[in-house]
Amino acid sequence: MMQQMRQSMKVILWILVLAFIATIVFSWGMGGFEGSGPKQGVVANINGQEISLDLFEETFQQRYQYEQSQQEEDLNEYQARNIRTQIWDEMVRDILVQQEVKKLGIKVSDKEIAYLVQNSPPVWIQQAEVFQTDSLFDMAKYQDFLRNPAAARDLMMIEENYRQSLPSQKFLNYILALVTVTDQETWQKYVDDNLKAKAKFVTFRTDAVEVDSSIVTDKMISDYYFAHREEYLEPEKRRIAYVLFSEEPSAKDSAAVYELAEELMQRLKEGDDFAKLALEFSDDRSGENGGELGWFERGRMVPEFEEVAFASKKGDVVGPIQSKFGYHIIKVTGKKTEDGMEKVEASHILLKVEPSMDTKDELRNAVAGLTDEIQNKTSFHDAAEIFGVNVDTTAYFEKSDYIPGLGRLPAAVDYVFKRPLGDVGPTYTVREGMIIFKILDMKKERTKTVDEVRDTIVQALLEQHKLGTAKANAAEFFSQLPDAAAFETLAEERKLTVEETENPFAFAQYIRGIGRDYEFNTAALNLEVGEVGGPVKGQYGYYVMKVTEKTSVDSTKYLAKKDEIRSQILNQKQNEYFTQWLVSATEKANIKDFRYLYYRDY
Repeated sequence: MMQQMRQSMKVILWILVLAFIATIVFSWGMGGFEGSGPKQGVVANINGQEISLDLFEETFQQRYQYEQSQQEEDLNEYQARNIRTQIWDEMVRDILVQQEVKKLGIKVSDKEIAYLVQNSPPVWIQQAEVFQTDSLFDMAKYQDFLRNPAAARDLMMIEENYRQSLPSQKFLNYILALVTVTDQETWQKYVDDNLKAKAKFVTFRTDAVEVDSSIVTDKMISDYYFAHREEYLEPEKRRIAYVLFSEEPSAKDSAAVYELAEELMQRLKEGDDFAKLALEFSDDRSGENGGELGWFERGRMVPEFEEVAFASKKGDVVGPIQSKFGYHIIKVTGKKTEDGMEKVEASHILLKVEPSMDTKDELRNAVAGLTDEIQNKTSFHDAAEIFGVNVDTTAYFEKSDYIPGLGRLPAAVDYVFKRPLGDVGPTYTVREGMIIFKILDMKKERTKTVDEVRDTIVQALLEQHKLGTAKANAAEFFSQLPDAAAFETLAEERKLTVEETENPFAFAQYIRGIGRDYEFNTAALNLEVGEVGGPVKGQYGYYVMKVTEKTSVDSTKYLAKKDEIRSQILNQKQNEYFTQWLVSATEKANIKDFRYLYYRDY
C-alpha cells in the first residue's frame, strides 16, 4: 500500500507550502549560525543562519526533474532560473518563519502530534489515491494503514512532517487571528459579483481631439514642471570597468568529444546496438528513447544535420556531424514522400562540446591570477594588460537587478552601489563565464532640468487639454438631453456613434470596446434602467451612458452563499496579511545572498 501511496504523492509533494522543504531545511540543511561573509558551500546567510549549497542544489534538482517530467520539451534557461528563484523564496520564507517561531517560543507537544497523526492526516496523505474512495479521502483506509506494523517508518515520516510544520502553522494562526471579515464585506462582494447591467454609451475620445502645440506657453511648462518635480528625479547611476573570462570549450575539449564520437562510430560498425549507445552516451533527451527523433521534413533540423539526413539512404549510420549543438551520429531509419513533401525518420546520438574540468580550472586560475595581481597594488587596467585580457566598460546604470551587457546580477549591483569608487569587486559568475570589475565613476542623484523634460511636459499638457475638451464635449451632450429617451436621437443628430455592451457586466468584468474600466462599470451599476449618466472618465476619454438592463440582487441566494463568500474573502485577506508580514520581515532581515558564487544566472 505504501508503495502505491508514494507514487500518488509525487505530484502532491510539490504543491505543499510548508511541508517537506521546511523539514529538510531545518533538520539537516543549515549550518547553524556563522559569520556573514561568503563561505565555501554556503548559498545564503539569513540573520546568521546558513543554507548549504548542497541542500539548495538537491532541492533544485528534485524540482527540476519533476517539472521536466510534466512536459516533453527540455526546460529552458528561463524556466530553470524561475525554479531556482522559487526555491530561494521558499527557503528564505521558511527560515524567517522558523526564526519568528523560535523568538515567540512556539512549541508543539508529542500529544498534539499524536492526535493529528491519528485524526487529521496531512493534505498530501488525504490526496493520495490509495487513501481515497470515489475521489474522496477515506478515513477508514487511513486507520487501516495506521494499524499496519509495516507502516512504522512511514508514520515516523508523517510525525516528522508535523513536528516541523506545526510550529509554523501555529505562528500563522497567531498572526492571522486578527484578520476578520464583516457582514458588509461579504454583502459587497456578493453585490459586486452578481449585480449586472447592460448599457448604451457614447465615447468622447481624447485621440479625436485636435490640438496645436502652440497653445502651450512657457509659463504653463514652468508651472507643470515645479508641480511635478518629483517625477523627474533621476537616481544615482554608476558604471564599471570589467574583464570577462569566457567559459568556452577549448580546442582540446572539442577534440576529445570528436574522438569519443569516432569511437562510437567504430563500435556501431562492429555491431553495437545504436539505441543502447544513445541511452548511455547521448546528451539529448531523445537518448532515453534510443535516440529516436521520429519523422521530420526539411526546415525542422539545423542545416548540418538536415543536409546529411536527407542525403543518406535508409539504414545508413553517418557521423560525426558537427552543428552548434555538438557532434551528431545519425541513423536514418526511414524515408518517404507525403503530400509532396520529402520526410526522413532518424535517430541520433548527440555529444555536446562543453568546457572540461581542466578548462574550467584554467579559467579559475586565470581569474585568481588577475585578482592577485590587482591585490598587489597593480592598477586594474595594467593588470589586465599583463594578462592579455580586454577591459570593457558598461553604460551608466541604476540600482536594479541588471548591469548593461552582463545581465541579471543583483548581488553585483548591490556591491557596486555600496562600495566606494575605485573599489575592485569580487569575482561574479555570468552567463558567458566570470567577471572581475572596478567601480569607475558615478552620476549623483539629481532632478532633470526643465529643458531636459520640456518635450515630455508639452505632451502631458496637450493630453490634459484633450482630456478637458473631451469632458466638456461630453458634459455639453449630457446637458442637452431633455430626457433618457432622446439619447439615441441626439447622438444621431450630432453624428455620434452609440455603442452597446454585448453582455451584462458586473463590477470587475471586462467589457469589449472599453476594457476593464472600474469607473465605467461603477457608474453604470449605480444607474437605474432607462437612466442616463455622465460624463464618466474612462481609459479613452469620457463616456455618457444609458442603462438598458439591470439585474436585481437576490438576498435569499446571498444568505445561502454567505459562508462561502466569507471564506473566500478571509483567505484572500489572510494571504495579503501574510505577504505584508513577509515583505516587512525580509526588509528587516540581514540576508546575505551568495548565489552569484555558484550560478551564472539566478
